[in-house]
Order: sequence, then structure tokens, then C-alpha cells
Amino acid sequence: MKLKYPHLFSPIKIGNITFKNRLFSAPVSLQELSPECFLSQENTAFFELRAKGGAANVTVGQSIVLEGGSPHTKELKLHDPLILPSLTHAARSIRRHNCIPSIELSHGGKYAGIPNLENPHPKYKPYGPMHEWENGVEVSELTEEMLLELVKAFGDSAALVKQAGFEMLMVHGGHGWLISQFLSPSNQRQDQYGGSLENRVRFPIMVLKAIREAVGEGFPIEFRMNGKELYEGGHDVAEAVRIAQAIEDYVDIIHISAGNQRVAETFVRTHPSMFVKHGCNVALAAEIKKHVNKPVAVVGALTEPDIAEEIIASGQADIVEMARALMADPFLPRKAMEGRDQDIRKCMRCHHCMDTIITTRDTACAINPVIGEEELYFSPAAMPETSKTVLIAGGGPGGMQAALSAAKRHHKVILCESTDKLGGQINCEAHVDFKKNYYGFSKWLVHQIAQYDNIEVRMNTKVDNALVEEINPDSLICAIGATPIKPNIPGIDDPRVVNCTELAKDVPNIGQNVVIIGAGLVGTESAIHFRREHKNVTLIEARDDFAIDSNVFHKMGLNIELRDHIDVHVGTKVEAITAEGVVAINKQGERLVFPADTIFCSVGMKSREIEREELRQSILDFIPVGDCVRPGKVASAVHHGHYAAMDI
Repeated sequence: MKLKYPHLFSPIKIGNITFKNRLFSAPVSLQELSPECFLSQENTAFFELRAKGGAANVTVGQSIVLEGGSPHTKELKLHDPLILPSLTHAARSIRRHNCIPSIELSHGGKYAGIPNLENPHPKYKPYGPMHEWENGVEVSELTEEMLLELVKAFGDSAALVKQAGFEMLMVHGGHGWLISQFLSPSNQRQDQYGGSLENRVRFPIMVLKAIREAVGEGFPIEFRMNGKELYEGGHDVAEAVRIAQAIEDYVDIIHISAGNQRVAETFVRTHPSMFVKHGCNVALAAEIKKHVNKPVAVVGALTEPDIAEEIIASGQADIVEMARALMADPFLPRKAMEGRDQDIRKCMRCHHCMDTIITTRDTACAINPVIGEEELYFSPAAMPETSKTVLIAGGGPGGMQAALSAAKRHHKVILCESTDKLGGQINCEAHVDFKKNYYGFSKWLVHQIAQYDNIEVRMNTKVDNALVEEINPDSLICAIGATPIKPNIPGIDDPRVVNCTELAKDVPNIGQNVVIIGAGLVGTESAIHFRREHKNVTLIEARDDFAIDSNVFHKMGLNIELRDHIDVHVGTKVEAITAEGVVAINKQGERLVFPADTIFCSVGMKSREIEREELRQSILDFIPVGDCVRPGKVASAVHHGHYAAMDI
């Protein structure tokens, strides 16, 4: 049997377990748990779908070993024995797909009592390795008696999850949680648990010994740790090597991540944003692997099978772990094993999934409408009794997703696009390096559509009342999108003025000195793109902040990037465009002039409301989706398109 990725899909034996490949499903924490903080049927379906997709193991994310240790509003309570039935069901559901069930044991330490985005009103008093103040909150020092209680709790939790049927476990020793707090050089506790490295590893080793005693030999223990803490006073990779060497006798897999809760912006390195290079933690794992004898795993927004294969083949790590990538496509492992790269729906690293934890407390993926609704995958809606003709107006992401979902329900689909290219607004990302996977999603949709005989694609075809009358469809899904707003600014017709559609051209005409009017999501990301092309960029926004339409985590990444020589002016109103450049007035009433070769107008989009309402009159079953209803992000277009088709 010849495999495209022979190293990635070679088995590996760890402890008493032989894993079928080297692609592991990294831990994911869910927020919509049962009221008791147990796993619900929907939670189990989420993890089971990842198992069905072909990963060698699936790790259920952060479960808390002792009351008072949760840094999030809701996390699994391993300290409640009544959780056992739901754990058993989850382990069994993962295992039935020839996949090894694992679970992450954790405790938030001081961050269980310090307010954060995911838990703004903690109910516990914060305890950590030493007495200190952080973010204005007093942290009390854990007594030795409390540490011994924690050691016992880790051991008891390990015994419980083994009883439930989990065949391995992960100990969370990274990201600034309890064990990481002890390992960090910032732990200057004045006893045998702080100061020197020997002292700092003492408590973590006590925990690992208790777990080993609880689960026995041969039961794989994976230890997640930071390759770097990424804040001043935290450890670097050289210190990480010493930590790995100190704990390797007590673990079976050393799992390398990065970042720390102490500095919020490290979140977008711990969970790498689209602005960070793919494989940003690989060098850390490779360095640690040189100095230890246990298998090393690496995590960090790895989405490409080619990269994963090279990591294993080159010996930089033994295992590649994916979290968000398996939300975008749970079947990535199976598709990669079968050599079907073009069929993989690749994560855009947009942090939409993370944002839902904060805003709606559910689970969702911007480009995969099944995520968060996995029970509908395992118990799908009944197929329609008769095949219908579905006309779709608009070949953007919403229209293409609607076409795919309708075709899967055996309808005859006619997809009409008014231009000569499918993709809609995504085509504006064709040249943006950090949105490679975003643009690639459009290519993925096109490739999927081509595989269906019951989808007819008509290019350069605008859907109007006459075409609807000619085709006489049973249903019309309207996905005609939106158009850029042209603001009423004197000089707006200047030939230097362009909008986002310029970036959809094969060779965009963008000068060296770029002034961007409008610092919403499009304007801000465009500023970063132009700066990466070594252009001089000025960003002007009338409101008092930029990218207010961005999710909180993506905005962290934007913040970091905008510091790189981009001239940002918020609270500044553009008055006119003249031969001198863009004339604006700031909040202090000062008149500013910004010379420009190119003036990039990104003040927003407006729905094609008139065209939409004209089409509404042409057919009884009319379903508008995406930007033609309300300008938004790709997630709303994709999800609305999918479920519109599912209703037919």
C-alpha cells in the first residue's frame, strides 16, 4: 500500500497502546456543558465526529480535578463522581471508531480566581504558588497541605477516567495554569516548591507520580508544556529543555505548546492567529526532542498534511496534534490518508470558534456548519420525498454552500453567478498571504461543486424575473451579496480611489503610499497586507476604535500587527480627497493631509436590497441568505446557505 504521507500515517506504540497514525486530536474545551458540568449528548457527538474522521486519538479538553480550580465559567468536574456515566459514554463513543479516547486533567491555579474573558466573574478565591498581586487581585499562597490535596485529586481523577474507559490522559502543564505556574521561573516561592528548577518541578513530579500509581504501567500519560512562555520573566526554550528532561521519566509523551495567561496577547500565539506562520511551535518541539528520549508531540494551528508529514519525516516531532483544523474538517485525517488533499476544508485561523465561547457560549466553526450540531450528522434529517429544482442566485460562499447542501439532498441545483468567477467577496483575498486558507476555502467549494452531477453552474448569468420564469424552479435561494459603500466625500471619484474589489484582480494596482479610509475589519486587514508588501500605510477611522466588527481574539492579532509601522488615526473624519491627498479632521480639530498614490475606501458594504426584493416577487419559496440580507462575515453566509438548503 502506497501512502502520500507515509510518516504521518505510520503507527506508533506508546505504553501498551499502538496508535494507528501520528495525527492526534488535540484537547478542545466546550462551554455548553450540562448544568452539572458533565458531558451532554451533544458534547459527546462533537468528540465522536473527530474520532470518526480518522484521528489516532481524541482528547477531551480541560477537566478540573478539584473544586475551585476552574479558570472558565464551566468546565468538566472530575471531582464529582456523578460525572462517571457521561465520561463512560464519551470514551465508548470515541473508541468505537478505532480511536484512542483521552482526557486532559487540569487546574487553573490562581487563574481560577482572577477575572478573564472566559470567566469575568470568578466565584473562587485565587491561590497560586506564592503570594502576589495580579491584575489588581490578591493571590494567596497554596499551603503544603493544599498541595498534597491537589496531588491526591490528580491521582483520584486519573483513576476515575481510567474507570470510565479512557485509555490515556493528558496532564495540562502549560499555558499558565496551575502546574505551569509552578514550572515558571516566576515561581519564587520560598520553600522546596519554588526558586530553583529542582524545586519548581517538585510539585509537578508529585502529581505525575500520583497519576502513574492510579493508572498503572503501560497507560500513556501525555504532558503538555510550554516550549516558551512568551512573556518577560517566563522561561525560554533552553529552560523548557531542562523541564522536559526533569519530567520525562514520569510521562510517555511530551506535548509542546507555548504561551501564558499572564499576558493576554499570547493567546494568539498559544492559539496561533492567521498572522503567525504555520508551524510556529515546531522549532521549539524540535529543540526539545534533541534532548529527551520520549516521543514529542507538537501543536499550534497546524492545518496542512504536507507540513505535518515533513515534521514527522524530518524528526522534528513524533506526533502532530490538531484542534481547530479538525473543527474545520473532522475528516482531515481520513482524507489525507487517502491522498484527497483537495477535499480537505482547511481552518482559516479566524478565531470564530473561540469567539463563540465568549459571545454565545456554544461551539461553532465559520466554514463548517455541522460543528456544534454534530448530533444532526449522526441523526440527519429525513431526505426529501421528491427531488426539486433549486435555483441559486450568487456564487459566493453562501450560494456555493447552499448548492452543495441541496445537491446532497438529491435536488437538481442550478447555480448562477453574474460574473466570470465563483467566490464572491472571498476573491478579494486572493493576494493576501495570511488569508491563504480563507481564499482556499473558496477553491474548496468550487472543487466540491465540480464533483456533483446534479449541480449545473452558469457563469456570467444574472438571475432576474425572466430567468426565474424560464427555469420555473421550486425554490430560489438568493445569495447575491452586497456592494461596497461609496461615501459622500468630495473627490471620491478621484482615479486613485479603489475598494476591495481591486484586490480580486490578477494584478491589483496599488501604489507605494496607501491611505485607507475606514478601519473596519476589511480596512484593518488590508492595511496589514499592504504593509507586508512593504508599502507605506495610513489607516483612518472616524470612530474611536478600529475593527469593532472583529472578534476579541482576532483583534488581539490585529493589535500586534498594526504596531508594525502602520500609521493609525482613529477619531478622525475624512473631509475631502484633493490633489494633495486625503484631507481629514481629528478630534482636536486639526486639519491633516495624507499624501497618497492609492486611496483604499473600505467604509462598509450595503446589501443588494432592491435586487433582492425584485426577486422575492418572482417565486413563492424565496430564501435570502448571507450579505444580501445583512452584510456580515463568511460564517453567516455559509451557515445560512447550508440550512436554507436543508429546509428544501
